[in-house]
Amino acid sequence: MTVGPVQEIQIGALTATVLQLGEISDDLSDWFEADTVAVPEGLSRLPINCLHISGPGISILIDACDPGLYPDVRQTGRSIGQSLETAGIAPEGITHVILTHGHHDHFCGVASPSNEPVFRSARHILAPQDWGKGTLTPEAQMADGNAADPSPLEMLFQRGLLDLGESTVPLPPQINLIDAPGETRGHRVVRLSSGGDVLYFLADLFHVQAEINDPGLCPLWADVTSLTESRTQIVSAISRDNARFLCSHISTFFSASVFSAPR
Repeated sequence: MTVGPVQEIQIGALTATVLQLGEISDDLSDWFEADTVAVPEGLSRLPINCLHISGPGISILIDACDPGLYPDVRQTGRSIGQSLETAGIAPEGITHVILTHGHHDHFCGVASPSNEPVFRSARHILAPQDWGKGTLTPEAQMADGNAADPSPLEMLFQRGLLDLGESTVPLPPQINLIDAPGETRGHRVVRLSSGGDVLYFLADLFHVQAEINDPGLCPLWADVTSLTESRTQIVSAISRDNARFLCSHISTFFSASVFSAPR
């Protein structure tokens, strides 16, 4: 993957910086029912987006993938720490790492190759529904059809750096976590608001454009009932806020109008 320029947008007084940390190359016919005509045939290349939020007294990372530690990702040649520094963001200044759910490409960057914390000053936040008995739940590990390596999160938990549910250091009021189960039981989206502007980071609520066009299209590993209900709830909130949104595996920012456009 060719690393492009840093992409930033403003949400009021907040700056959202998109970090594209590699890309997944996979045949989407393995993700959806065989008769899904909206999904292209052959290999598709999907980015892995993480999002950094900065503002007065704020330095927060949403999801943390490291291309060198995720076996299914094409290399960018840079670790997440290097990507942050290239964007002018000091990893040691990050106070919170919000992990949207327990899939490996969303958390493998929290640890170095020697399994040491990358963000030593940060609280790491994961929904308790994806955690149990000191490790990821079996459902969270296997929900995308592949077993995640839970050791980075186990390390954080053992060192007292993993917060389950809410952070022991409260998030700024501009940042809210919203339960949106379906991809995993603990899957959450993040709402950012400042000065009347709103941005949602949807993580894996939608993986590809075809799901945005048809919210009834769900991957094989998902809980269809929960995911459909979560999509209905979040789409209504985006429309009500007239907000923009970004997904983990789609490069484009979308506006609320995409949900009212003819399909």
